[in-house]
Amino acid sequence: MACAPDEVIPPLGESGGTGGGDSGPPLPGGDDCDENWYAIDGPPIPQELNGPEAFGGSLANHQSRIEFTGPARQPDPVVPTPIDPAFGQMSFEQFAGRYAERFGNYWFVEGDQAMTDADLHALYDRLHEQASKGANPPVPTAAAYAEGGFDAAWSSGRKLTLTWCVGWILPSLSANEELHEEHVALLIETMEWATRAWERAGDVNFVHLAQYDSPEAQASGQCQPGDNGIHFRVRTGPECTGACGGRAFIEALPQYEFEDPANNEEDAEIVFGLQRFFQNENEARINALHELGHVLGFTHEHLRWIEEQDPDNDGCKALGHIPWRGLTPHDGSSVMASDFCPGVNTNVPWLSAWDRLGAYYQYTWGRRRASMMGLVSQVDDFAYDGLGQTGILWQTSRSARMQRWSSTGAPGQPIQFAVEELCANGSAPPCTDGFDSEGRVRPTPALLSGSAFDLDVLFHGPGPALADSLLLNDGAGLDAVNLDLDWFSVPVVGSFGPGNADQILLYRPGAEQDALLVLEDGDVVTYPMNFGGYAYPLAGRFRGFAGGRNDIIWYDPQNNEMSSWRWTSLPEFEVASPFDAGTLGLDDGMEYTPVLGDFNGDAMTDIFWYSAGNGTDLMWWSESSSIDLFFAAARTQVTHDYRPFVGDFDGNGVDDILWFAPYGEVVGVTSKIWHFTEGRTYTSRVLSTRRDYSPYVADFDDDGCSDILWYKPDDPSQESPLWRCLPNEADFACEPPVTTPAGYPVGFGGGY
Repeated sequence: MACAPDEVIPPLGESGGTGGGDSGPPLPGGDDCDENWYAIDGPPIPQELNGPEAFGGSLANHQSRIEFTGPARQPDPVVPTPIDPAFGQMSFEQFAGRYAERFGNYWFVEGDQAMTDADLHALYDRLHEQASKGANPPVPTAAAYAEGGFDAAWSSGRKLTLTWCVGWILPSLSANEELHEEHVALLIETMEWATRAWERAGDVNFVHLAQYDSPEAQASGQCQPGDNGIHFRVRTGPECTGACGGRAFIEALPQYEFEDPANNEEDAEIVFGLQRFFQNENEARINALHELGHVLGFTHEHLRWIEEQDPDNDGCKALGHIPWRGLTPHDGSSVMASDFCPGVNTNVPWLSAWDRLGAYYQYTWGRRRASMMGLVSQVDDFAYDGLGQTGILWQTSRSARMQRWSSTGAPGQPIQFAVEELCANGSAPPCTDGFDSEGRVRPTPALLSGSAFDLDVLFHGPGPALADSLLLNDGAGLDAVNLDLDWFSVPVVGSFGPGNADQILLYRPGAEQDALLVLEDGDVVTYPMNFGGYAYPLAGRFRGFAGGRNDIIWYDPQNNEMSSWRWTSLPEFEVASPFDAGTLGLDDGMEYTPVLGDFNGDAMTDIFWYSAGNGTDLMWWSESSSIDLFFAAARTQVTHDYRPFVGDFDGNGVDDILWFAPYGEVVGVTSKIWHFTEGRTYTSRVLSTRRDYSPYVADFDDDGCSDILWYKPDDPSQESPLWRCLPNEADFACEPPVTTPAGYPVGFGGGY
């Protein structure tokens, strides 16, 4: 480590400096924006509300240097929890009396998780049978009471469309108008803050449908789950009183979709209690994060280690001794652990490091970072049509149906797409049933062949119960190859060897062996690998094209450690670990979102460490050689909460950062773009974005400038606005909105 402990990285001003203010109106200002953007999104945000967002400045490096050298460290082994044999001796009545509480039509397990009679009987039957046989099969996951050997997690068709609204809030408007309005304001502000926290942790999107909020109506008025695209509601009520902070009447099950009429969504809701939730802001945030964690499928963390219960502790009737599939090691600081249970730290109003990492593992699916390919790769963006033309591959959840969109417009001309129906199982349309019927298979794009102008797709079904397949794409037809990957793993895409081809690291967090998936002479080959720990795998061309390969930097947020894999030849790499990330400028205990891109145009991947809120942020400029990894650091500060997306939004050959925030949320924060230059400086341009979107960034018209599809899957008309980037103008023309299929854009993702 070349940066001595007493070396200090000098801070810069707000948002990187105090110069370069944007005196113009918010973008976009190109052709047809009045008709195709402002008429849809809302009127331009007034100039006086821009605040500090328009500042620009310099992020030149200082006297700090970061090197990756040193020996590897082996992880501590994870010891599985045996199932409690007592489950085999209990009747259902005894089981329910000990671990569940009856309220209306529901049983509540662990105090706040609602289960029907059928759900509770199924849980009892499974535990009773396993304990009677002395079996210890994994019960997935550190998520929910799932069955069948797979995790409880939302499907591709739902994870970007978790819509919610506000129902009845007590006290009623007529009983105490002032307190009612105070409670409504606190609940909305807290929910929006908490949903943004989970959104930064994983690629999910909670959408507040505020137009249906009905806090004054006893029956929740227009806020009815299952109507108007509402997925769940948030309210107060008698279901949660006294010490109850909140209860969740909703499970993360992929088959729980609007299009399935067999599902009853009327009771999909979170109910908060008056005494705890509205006690103060911190208590409200803790409870909102916790119940939203249940919505995402995460169960109580303390279930994984509790061995004996205090019979006098009525608050912690824990279902211990269940072998949950842990996404991370045991976490006494998790917001999903109840702090009145043994072994749990006092709850705090933020997600723990392993909360965030677990959400990343579960919901941030494998993606190809097109911007770090280029030059040596024939596909430097999302191309699937055999011509190298950027497009979108839409995967329809719970079926084999796909749509391939290929851009047909010339550079600088209006964006148009040719649409072709495809089948993920390799058959000809109409697609046969039976592929991904439960909505749990996750798509990962990669140029595995290395010779064609189009991307292949790995359909990964995590765990032994789901099928895996590889869809080889020659641009004309699709060839589906079945794979035998009975693993829960996190796909990491990179070009780790020489040449054009990508490879996929199937990373299995913890001590379990990983595998590198490679296509060799048309055959799928896997090489054994092992990163023995829990970390974010950050793949990038940190050494530039002189190094010839991508590398992986591993960031462990719990221990605040860094390590690296520097690839030499497939499947060989050199390991450097661990480093105290504090000596590298990252503060221990701080939430960081790593944003990857080439932000100074030198063909090497840099890392911007974004700390949401008022924390200090850090830019790592890659100054690596063809052999070793080096970074220079500079401090800055990005205030407020954003979802970052990377692209070249002015066509100057340097990556930029889109800081997206729906202005319609109560904080009223404007989105912005940082336009970087080769001189490590940037200017910040404010965007007028009022509504909540899931931006999909790609250069659709092949003019070297990144366009934005403002994907809006919750829109009843399925229409999404489209911005065409104007090179050298730092602005956008507004194309007519496009009608998207009811699917998921393969390769969607944020900054990392």
